[in-house]
Amino acid sequence: MRWAKELYLSEKTAGKKDKIIRKAERGIGMVSIYFISLASNEQNLFDIFHAAHLKQPGFYSQDPFIVGIASGYEEALEMTQQMVEDIYRETGGFRVREYFGEAGKNAAFPK
Repeated sequence: MRWAKELYLSEKTAGKKDKIIRKAERGIGMVSIYFISLASNEQNLFDIFHAAHLKQPGFYSQDPFIVGIASGYEEALEMTQQMVEDIYRETGGFRVREYFGEAGKNAAFPK
């Protein structure tokens, strides 16, 4: 699992960022936490998944690139909307991977 340097965080998750990341790296589920990652296929922009997916052994083989942490599904949807608006404003398009620097070496830090 990789993490964007500049994660999108909600008010509810900002103060708990490090704790959430530690739990995620250990595969500990969290009741209301949702992660937003770059899409697992090129046809979509993002994937949203509940922290319970962290308990599935095969999940980590997908090597998700996490770009946001939200508290609750509704908040995750709102956060992805904000991301899309920010990306369009900054890039003039929907170049999500470029925006988060996923292709660059300095884009993410492995945990």
